[in-house]
Amino acid sequence: MKKSPLFIILLVAFVDLVSYGLIIPLQASYAERMGANGLTFGLLVGTYSLMQLIFNPLLGRWSDRVGRRRVLLISVFGSIFSHLLLGVADLASSLPLLFLARTLDGITGANISTAQAYIADVTTKENRAKGMGMFGAAFGLGFVMGPAIGAGLVVLGGIISGPTYGTAWPAFGASVISAAAFFLIWKHLPESNPNTADKANRRRVPHLKTMASLFGQPRLRELFTLTFCVTFSFVLLEITFVFLCTRFLGVREAGAGLIFAYIGVLMVIVQGGLVGRLSKRYGEANLIAIAPFITAVGFVIISFVAEVDTMTWAWAALLIGCVPVALGNGLTTPNINAMVSKEAHKDQQGIVLGTNQALGSLARALGPLAGGAMYDVRAALPYWVGAGLFCMVGIYAVKIRPRHMLNVKL
Repeated sequence: MKKSPLFIILLVAFVDLVSYGLIIPLQASYAERMGANGLTFGLLVGTYSLMQLIFNPLLGRWSDRVGRRRVLLISVFGSIFSHLLLGVADLASSLPLLFLARTLDGITGANISTAQAYIADVTTKENRAKGMGMFGAAFGLGFVMGPAIGAGLVVLGGIISGPTYGTAWPAFGASVISAAAFFLIWKHLPESNPNTADKANRRRVPHLKTMASLFGQPRLRELFTLTFCVTFSFVLLEITFVFLCTRFLGVREAGAGLIFAYIGVLMVIVQGGLVGRLSKRYGEANLIAIAPFITAVGFVIISFVAEVDTMTWAWAALLIGCVPVALGNGLTTPNINAMVSKEAHKDQQGIVLGTNQALGSLARALGPLAGGAMYDVRAALPYWVGAGLFCMVGIYAVKIRPRHMLNVKL
C-alpha cells in the first residue's frame, strides 16, 4: 500500500529530529570540555541560530521556486557532513571546529520551513493545525528517540573507545541517521509543489523586498511577533537546561539525554493527541491566548531545581515543571504555524513560513546570549525572566485574539 505524502514527510521529520536530538543534550558537554562557559556556549548556539535566521527564508523561498523535495535533499545532505565534522571536533577537542560544525548545520539544516510548507501543500485549511501538530509530534518522537540513542551511544562508545573518544559516537551516529533521512526523501517523497516551473513564479523579486511586503500585512506581522517572543522566552530554558541538570541533579550526558526523552514524550502526547482536537473545538487563536500562561507556570516550577535544598525536591520540581512547559509550548507553536500558513497564498507558503522561522531563529540567536549571561549570574534567573516574558506574550495574544478568530479565505 502506497503511503501518503503527509506520512512520508512526518517520517522524514522524525528521522531528521532523531539525529538532531542526538546532538542537543550533548553540545553543552562538548563545549564545556573545550573550556566554554555559559556565555561562550550561548555564542555557539546563537551562531547556529543566526545561520538559520539567514537561510530559513532563503530556502523557503527557493522551495517555492524549485520545489520542496530538492531543497530538503540538499539541506539534509549538508547535515550529514556537519555531524561528521562535529565528531571530528570532539575527537580533536577543538572549539573552533565545534563552531564551524554548528555553523554549517545551521546553514544546511534550515529546512523546517520547507517541511512545514510541504505540510501546507498536502493539508486543507481545516486540518492545517492538526497537520502542524502531527509535525510537532514527529519532532517530539525524534526527541524521545534521539537523546535516548545518544545516551546509549555515549555509554557504548565509552566502553569500546574509552571516555576520551566515546563522546564522539553520538555525532557520527547522527550523521548515519541523517543519511537515512536523505534516503527517505530521495526514494519515497514526491514533490508537493509541482507548479514551481511557471514563469511568473520564477521571476526574481528582491528577497528583502518580498520579506518587507509580508511585514506590511498586519495579521502576519502580529503572528510574526508572537513567534519571536515565544521562541525567545523558551530559549532561556533550552540554553540553560542541560547546565541546570548537570549542576543541581548530578546527571551527565546519558542522564541529560533521558531527561530530554521525557520532555519529548510529553510533547508527543500534547502535539500528537491534543492539538488537532483542541484547535478544532476552540480555535487556534483561543489556544494561543491561554498557552503562554501555562508555560510560565512550568518555568516557575523548574526554577526551584536551583533553589531547593534537597535532591528529592529538585527532581520533583523538574519532573512536575516539565508538564506545563510541554503543554503550553505544545499548544502554542503548532497553532501559530497553522495560522501563519493560512495567511499565506499557496504560492508563497515557503517564503512566509521561512520568514516566520527566521524570526524564530533570530530569537534563538539573541536568546542564548541573554540566557547564558543570566545563568552565570544566578541559575534560576533565566526561568524567572522567562516566566515573566511568557505572561507578557499571553497578554499580547489576548489583545490580538479577536482579529484572528476568523480565517482568511484566499
